[in-house]
Amino acid sequence: METTLITQTVQQLIQEFHKKNNFGEDGGINEKFAWIKFGFFSLPMPNFESRKKNVYLHDVHHIVTGNNTTWKGESAVSSWEVASGGWDKLYVPWLLTLWSMGLGVLLYTTTTLNAFKKGLTMKNALTSGLTKDEINVLTVDQLQKALSGKPKSNKHIVFWSVFSLAIFLLPFVVSSLVIIAIVKLL
Repeated sequence: METTLITQTVQQLIQEFHKKNNFGEDGGINEKFAWIKFGFFSLPMPNFESRKKNVYLHDVHHIVTGNNTTWKGESAVSSWEVASGGWDKLYVPWLLTLWSMGLGVLLYTTTTLNAFKKGLTMKNALTSGLTKDEINVLTVDQLQKALSGKPKSNKHIVFWSVFSLAIFLLPFVVSSLVIIAIVKLL
């Protein structure tokens, strides 16, 4: 794998990443729905325009961090994304990222917090100022170097951990309240 990181471009590795994970040639950006896997079943999520435009950046972050697409890997990538600059004014990616980080805080605490700490010293593909074309021709090693060296951020790990956990738990709390209200009405 080390030779691969030195010789293959990010674009080549992204294509392999999509193929390995059955995301389709373009990572699924032209599909109506993105399928979120939960163990043995998947749930559809509308493939919002902001997701279509930016899922490539998230996939690049998988390549840069070396994390897979398991829940543990997604949580680590999401935590790294929050710490390395986040998603600017892209609200759907922010929501998905915080939800996944919250899952990681709950189930994969050490991995998630270590990824956050690493992200504090890096920029991500969105905040780097590099274009997609510039990113595509770099090797992973070159891209990691381009993203590294950012002065450590002042983002507080406790705040982001609690905030992401609240985002993760919110759908469960709302669902429970709705069920309780329905039961009381019956």
